Amino acid sequence: MINQSQVEQFINSKNYDIRISGNARWIDQKCTPDVLWSISDFILNYVDNVNEQFTVADIWTSDYAKLTIAETYSKPGIDEKTAENEYDKVFSQPINLLCYAGILEDISLTSRHLYKVINREILEYIARNDIFSLRFLQLYIEKVLKDSGIYHYFQSFFDNQDNTHYNQLKNVFIEFYHMYTPVKKDLEPKRIFTKVVNPLAFKYLKKGSERGRMSKDLINRSDMMYNRDNFRDVYLGKPKGVTRQEWLQSHPDIDMRTGYFEQMMNKAKKVIKDSTINFRNNVSELTQFSINHDDYNPATQLHHIFPKNEFPEIMHYLENMIAITPNQHYGFAHPNNNTNIIDVGAQKELLLVKVESIQLNLSNNAEEEIYEFDNLLYVLCVGLEDSNIMKIKNGDYIDVIQAINAHY
Repeated sequence: MINQSQVEQFINSKNYDIRISGNARWIDQKCTPDVLWSISDFILNYVDNVNEQFTVADIWTSDYAKLTIAETYSKPGIDEKTAENEYDKVFSQPINLLCYAGILEDISLTSRHLYKVINREILEYIARNDIFSLRFLQLYIEKVLKDSGIYHYFQSFFDNQDNTHYNQLKNVFIEFYHMYTPVKKDLEPKRIFTKVVNPLAFKYLKKGSERGRMSKDLINRSDMMYNRDNFRDVYLGKPKGVTRQEWLQSHPDIDMRTGYFEQMMNKAKKVIKDSTINFRNNVSELTQFSINHDDYNPATQLHHIFPKNEFPEIMHYLENMIAITPNQHYGFAHPNNNTNIIDVGAQKELLLVKVESIQLNLSNNAEEEIYEFDNLLYVLCVGLEDSNIMKIKNGDYIDVIQAINAHY
């Protein structure tokens, strides 16, 4: 599996100058990190199991896509009559982006577009999860803007976070589209502008674009996503004595999109397994960071520290999964092989071990970063039902450990 440095080398080897290509579809309204990740995952599954060549319709009508597509995109089921128009943009726009980036190739000889994968490693990188997809987008967008000679306007806006520079940047972006692409109206570039500026604003901890204006706050991850439901607010107001399942049953309007989370969870498991094999000799995280667990069997098990049936909204977070051996899984995490039982003492130790594992990953240059500190806080916030955890400063692992100890 390639790393971010290799992705950057690939991107830097390309000339993405829109003034030369005239291609307005290098990015589009639906090209958000979560959509790009999901479509890339669908494509890989299709070429591995069906055919190396594919159309847009082949992807959104594939068996794998059918498992999650309606929940993921809040659209009609793919067999409904209205589905074709609904899904065409959601699937074709990321595919167009992947073509312009040099990851896919349109090999059609007719007006019926037919595609094939020409750089599988980059596609696999994007398809790992929405974090890797976002990292790719940030590199890709910045390179396109630099090649096209307009990045300095974005830099000026990031350096001068005011309405004057925001409006100047937006107008330059619209005029650039008018001058160098077939797009001659304002609406399309206005919609696309947000998808271009916000990933970079998030990267550089800046304000971006929201509803056609400069955002009031710094851009966060949820601002960039197609699925913008704020799941962090799902349980706001839940009384202490009410279980999470009871709360969801009494609030049928809450759309948890478990299919979407299942797709992300399966990819997250692969990311952790690959990282454990490639950087930690396939040694259990418990064995690495606990003196009481010297089991050197392969770490073949991925255990949810906070059970996925009780905490479905964090079942796909890497920070909630830990790579351990079968003996550790069924003899320690789940006493006496009973997967319905979570040992509280074991859960605390697993959390403390996971914190160490995450800290090593985020501080060790020899490992590729797969975790995010904010995600760790969110997992603990949800699992321990303590919103104060989200106030912990970035990188303050001592406070994280103290918060865990305080809850057990």
